Amino acid sequence: MQTSNQALNVQVEDLSQIKKKVSITVPAEDVKKEIKSAYASLKTKASVAGFRKGAAPVNVLKKRFAAQVEEDVMTKLIERSYPNALRERHIMPAAPPKFDVKSGKLSEEGVFSYDVTVEVMPKVEISDYLGMELERLPVEVKDDEVEDALKRLADNHSHFNEVDRPAKDTDMLTCDFEGTLDGTPIKNSATKDYPIMLGATTLLPGFNEALAGAVKGQTRDAKITFPADYTEANLAGKTADFRINVKSVKEKITPGLDDEFAKDLGVEGISVLRARVGEEIKKAKDDSEKERLKNRILDKLIEKHKFEVPDGMVSRYLSVIVDKKVADMKKGHFEPADKGLTQEQVMQRYHAMAFRHAQEDIVLDALAAQEKVEISKEEIDATVRRLAAQR
Repeated sequence: MQTSNQALNVQVEDLSQIKKKVSITVPAEDVKKEIKSAYASLKTKASVAGFRKGAAPVNVLKKRFAAQVEEDVMTKLIERSYPNALRERHIMPAAPPKFDVKSGKLSEEGVFSYDVTVEVMPKVEISDYLGMELERLPVEVKDDEVEDALKRLADNHSHFNEVDRPAKDTDMLTCDFEGTLDGTPIKNSATKDYPIMLGATTLLPGFNEALAGAVKGQTRDAKITFPADYTEANLAGKTADFRINVKSVKEKITPGLDDEFAKDLGVEGISVLRARVGEEIKKAKDDSEKERLKNRILDKLIEKHKFEVPDGMVSRYLSVIVDKKVADMKKGHFEPADKGLTQEQVMQRYHAMAFRHAQEDIVLDALAAQEKVEISKEEIDATVRRLAAQR
């Protein structure tokens, strides 16, 4: 099928439910004008030996700058014609397009033709979604959940006082240390004023044992074995010698769960604080149950409605997820299953999640269209980032 957008020639071929090949031909007259304009602009800026700036003849410019001009002109012709062609045919890309320039060389006397492969959203008619029956699980807040939350809150408001006694678990030690491997100092291991929470499970094996019972001013020697999957490959699985100088020992002081603590937080008393914490837990559980029900609805709709998913949509979700995971890993925050994975391995691990997000996007987009609800690109982008952050 062939139509024209002013002098533009556009042909559309359906390659699949989600992929179209758009062949676009720009008329010779427009090509000629664009080439002429490009050389006119170049003439005012180009420096050519033997000619004053702006005085070089066009035929000289063509010999020297033909390749550059051809690339610039093709880019401009595509930028101007491609959106118009898609707009005329009511094609909404679901992912960045792939361009294929068919003509080997631009000519002032010829047309300019190129193909665009465009992924589009599949046409999905959502049915049987009204009146869908789901079981809402009861939400209950137990007393021990409230108490645990209050203890965590109090722990977050702890402070440390320096003490003159041997160190024990939960004490905060300020230390200088340096490691050696086979008698050679380990690069970048010399550290000053490093805070160490005694008993913390995040410490490398050997630190807790070496510092138990230490006092201010004492020097302790420790043999530290690095995990086999340690991020620095030259240290992985090896045992190093560390000399640790304890500069201070501080005791952790956690406020009691009483009216004074509540008032420090701006609350009338501990009973009011306990009630508020309970309400927050209930709200979080309510939100979690709503999210579970929403996901269950999406599960049913995705299972019932079969459709293709554009690769570009999956790639978009995957890129956001992987960028977030890699950034977290660089900061030392990662899920145990992600530890030691390369970026490529992370992409493989989260591809199914990205595919699922794309399926959800398609179903929700179809529902929004049927219910005549407008969803902005900004809202979609925000959802992509939110989903990536919570997974």
